[in-house]
Amino acid sequence: MTPMSFTSKRDVLTLDGPDTETYLHGQISQNVDDMVDGESRLSFLLEPKGNLESCFRITRLGQEHYLLDTEPGHGSLLLASLERFKLRSKIEFVLHDWQMVSVLGDYETSNASSAFLSVESPWPALQHVDLLAENATVDLPVCSYEEYERLRFSHGLPVIGREFDVGAIPNETDLLGLAVSFDKGCYRGQELVERIAARKGGRRLLRRIRSDVTLSPKQNLFSQDKEAGEVLAITLTPPYVGFASVLSDVEGIKNEEGADIEVFALNEVIQ
Repeated sequence: MTPMSFTSKRDVLTLDGPDTETYLHGQISQNVDDMVDGESRLSFLLEPKGNLESCFRITRLGQEHYLLDTEPGHGSLLLASLERFKLRSKIEFVLHDWQMVSVLGDYETSNASSAFLSVESPWPALQHVDLLAENATVDLPVCSYEEYERLRFSHGLPVIGREFDVGAIPNETDLLGLAVSFDKGCYRGQELVERIAARKGGRRLLRRIRSDVTLSPKQNLFSQDKEAGEVLAITLTPPYVGFASVLSDVEGIKNEEGADIEVFALNEVIQ
């Protein structure tokens, strides 16, 4: 794939101090204490009762230096939640309003300016790297918003504030395999995640969908003539791909007129 770039806003939180690693490891759903410099992972930050407060990427920059980036408008909530339980931990938090250039396709990060921070994309497929900076530009063909969204729907991931919200049940996002460690020990909100996982997951799951017929956001989906899901986001042109929330224990998803809707887990891609 010829490389293209898509620029968006990004909330970035930097954390520095001798207690940063230990504190983060005990707060977020992802393993922190086995990360190496330059490594990035997806993670949740949960309320004590287990509902979702934030979904973000964590990147280790050094032993006492970490960077968390999330969707625009969600950085202040992430900061407030982490500061709430900080107590005497020696950590400095700084919230930044940056830009992110998503480079899609075959691209050597060595070609990027040293002013960028290059971070691993959590997307399960498609060659893709994200470049973070206060003011970010690259000399590459620009990917349109519609093109980017089609790639995200077919190869990428749902995002907080769009396909799932603050307060959601983590198990229903279908992101546990990327964002949660089940062998790290205790962290905030762990009990709900573990309990639902032990019961074979959430009642609803976020899925990719593909259709040859027109779909629209908030449109109901059906199985055996019963309501079984809802379209969350969808492309405007065929073939129609997007995300939907569907009941986890049903098969044969259709629209109201009876047309078949293909359903995929997030670790699968739509070609």
